[in-house]
Amino acid sequence: MQIGEVKKSAGDSALSLDDFEVIEKLGKGSFGAVYLVKKRDDPDQTLYAMKILEKDKVLAQNLIRYAKTERNVLYMVQHQFVVGLNFSFQSHSRLYLIMDYCPGGDMGMALAKHRRFSEDNARVYAAEILLALEYLHKNKIIFRDLKPDNVIFDSDGHALLTDFGLSKTGMGATDKSTSFCGSVAYLAPEMLRKQGHTKSIDWYLLGVLIYEMLVGVPPYFNTEKKKLFENI
Repeated sequence: MQIGEVKKSAGDSALSLDDFEVIEKLGKGSFGAVYLVKKRDDPDQTLYAMKILEKDKVLAQNLIRYAKTERNVLYMVQHQFVVGLNFSFQSHSRLYLIMDYCPGGDMGMALAKHRRFSEDNARVYAAEILLALEYLHKNKIIFRDLKPDNVIFDSDGHALLTDFGLSKTGMGATDKSTSFCGSVAYLAPEMLRKQGHTKSIDWYLLGVLIYEMLVGVPPYFNTEKKKLFENI
């Protein structure tokens, strides 16, 4: 599938919450919760992760563009190492994204449990993430928020990228973005200097992630934000 193509099932306005059976709650975020669900009329009983965005919370924090960006990126892409969007619809108060269910949890949870990964495991995860980033870049998308919490594991243990709210679309090889975004411990030097950034920011973040997979903490880490920024 090429970028710009519409997945047959995504964006189906005829769907509603009544079409899905909620099995259990998987987690809670800033703008809503994520539930394990299955489609009532699906003979295969495929499991999905239903991400719910509460419109009032998104509006209150002026984050409409982030919600739209995530939905749009998921709508456009299809790759084995990027979480897939299967359906999307909305109600008066909520936005619903029905995504692939990845039962392995996220990398942040795995690192909290194991502290660090073996070199062999880190090598495999890094290769899978690299392929996902190359795919995004080929389709003029910068991820910009690569960190352990945004890497999830499917049922076979493969690493997939998720959470595209901070992504930037329409970015060619030399295009530069001047927006400031990211997570504190994972801000790139050019982001902190506010000098603009290109696709190369994702490669910096991949290096940071590889370091954390092998060592257990991000490079330059310090509990004091000022010192952390100086280190970076």
